[in-house]
Amino acid sequence: MEQRPSPGPASVERQQMIVAGGRQLRTASFGKFEADRLTLVLMHGGLDCIATWKDFPKVLHIATGLSVLAYDRWGYGGSERLEGRRSPDYRRQEAGPTLGEVLRHFGIRRAVLVGHSDGGAMALLAAAAHPEIVRGVLGLAPQLLMHPVCEQCMQAARQGFETGDLRQRLARYHGDNTESMFYGWYGAWCSAEGAAWSMVRELREVSCTTSVIFGLDDEYGHKPHLEVLIPAFNAPLEILTLSACGHHPHHQARAEVLAAVQRLLGRIGG
Repeated sequence: MEQRPSPGPASVERQQMIVAGGRQLRTASFGKFEADRLTLVLMHGGLDCIATWKDFPKVLHIATGLSVLAYDRWGYGGSERLEGRRSPDYRRQEAGPTLGEVLRHFGIRRAVLVGHSDGGAMALLAAAAHPEIVRGVLGLAPQLLMHPVCEQCMQAARQGFETGDLRQRLARYHGDNTESMFYGWYGAWCSAEGAAWSMVRELREVSCTTSVIFGLDDEYGHKPHLEVLIPAFNAPLEILTLSACGHHPHHQARAEVLAAVQRLLGRIGG
């Protein structure tokens, strides 16, 4: 494993706006980016943003001594507002060309991607798209396909957004982006196109060391994703399933996730 200098004053968060994929994106980082060292790059979930990671990026930076980058994708948090509708293939655009521009902007040449939910799937797509840069992936409840349990949960989210308090809770993080963000996510997946979408080809192309973590109480389900992942995957893979854990392992099982990060870094370094 790489030597880990003390984070020191570098544990202060730095925020800036950049342009990637032709859009203004908000970024937050800890530590100094160095081309010859690994950087942890976080990819958030389908209703999330930098702020919903809470203290996780800083904790990762302190625990590993590595630089950490998080960013709001187009239409999320403090990034440029989404226009029009999304199709499920937005994942390939975000994981391929757009992420490539983000990495080039910061001079990142060796990355370990940490992706949650929608971002977990994108991290795996990115590993296939950028094999020369992505040295490892940690997928936190990665959503690899649309299935009935997932659709039921998304339908419940729509009801909560339209008649409950979900809109208000999301607005704390996404502001004026809230409505377009939510329906961009919901409309892409609760459709015939979403049900038929597949990333099996890219899963077969991943060559880097990978770990995935699922909570056994994940309301979006975990078995259908493992049933897709395991037969398609050819790269070194660790699978961790956690009891008493739902869809957010990085908040609900922090110690286990940090231990998995250390094992992943050890496997990459070894």
